[in-house]
Amino acid sequence: MKDYINWAILAPGRIANSMATAMNGVKNNALKNMDGNKIRLYAVASRNLQRAQDFAKKYNFQKAYGSYEELFSDPEVDAIYIANPHAFHHESVMQALKAGKHILCEKPAGCSRQQLDDMTKLAREKKLFFMEAMWTAFNPCVAEIKKEIAKGTIGEIKNIDSRFNNRNPYDPNDRNYAPELAGGALLDLGIYNIYFAMMFADFSPVKEHSSSVRMFKGIDAWNSVNLTFENGIVTSFQSAMDLPNPEKSHPATIYGSKGYITMENFFMVQKALVYAYKNIWGGEADLVCEINKPFAVNGYEYELAHATECILSGKTESDIHSFKKSEALIDVMDSLRTDWDMRYPWEA
Repeated sequence: MKDYINWAILAPGRIANSMATAMNGVKNNALKNMDGNKIRLYAVASRNLQRAQDFAKKYNFQKAYGSYEELFSDPEVDAIYIANPHAFHHESVMQALKAGKHILCEKPAGCSRQQLDDMTKLAREKKLFFMEAMWTAFNPCVAEIKKEIAKGTIGEIKNIDSRFNNRNPYDPNDRNYAPELAGGALLDLGIYNIYFAMMFADFSPVKEHSSSVRMFKGIDAWNSVNLTFENGIVTSFQSAMDLPNPEKSHPATIYGSKGYITMENFFMVQKALVYAYKNIWGGEADLVCEINKPFAVNGYEYELAHATECILSGKTESDIHSFKKSEALIDVMDSLRTDWDMRYPWEA
């Protein structure tokens, strides 16, 4: 059995640059608990050969392909990071699995529960590793926040608030404004709000929800959502394509019965402030501690290392971000889209 994984990247776009940076970091032993020799930067594929070659040269990949099909047919490729827009994930993942490749697929893995089910079903049949690349699940700062909550510092969690609003001027050529490319705020941004709340609600099932939406040319430009979990925790969040956050960050607050935890850029949190109420009214609070967990590279290294270890150990599913968690996540988004009567063209 091999003691390393030949990794490949499909679609060398913006997010692929982040993953390639993480791959190089892990290979150069950025993670103390992982031997960098377990990672090999093997191949990259684009529909444009020159683009693939430039990317391969920049990030030290051995091979560059001008088609995805060439990548799938290369027997030396062990695992593929799927980095194209999520509207194309289903097709790419299914082809890669049929070719016998392990998969780490950018979030959302599927644009609907049906697409996700197709992927997980085939991965099980082929006995191949498949995981949605939800990097927040592997964030070391999140783990430290959970430890602080488990100590009882803020008491029992009551509510989780978050905002992920970006102001992107309308561009008809922008995939985020294209219904045929599964555009909109929910799948691109709101997915983080939902998953963040799920993590701190211990993945309790969603009991009920309510929402508002502002549609624009067939996509959700803005949404405001309330979810109530069966364990009583409530989350309230906003995600938007065309509205900025005044704080110039993407803030979140976890409210407990004894205090609260605040953070900026919750989806990639590296610092959190823990407060305890000074009185029963909660108008004043003392800073109890500051949690600081900067990334070893850029945050993508943790999901990459986890996927690599899973594949090397023969696992076909993550025990951290499992199929069940991906299913729960897409189920919530499907339910919200149903409420908004928001269907992608291929679903009509």
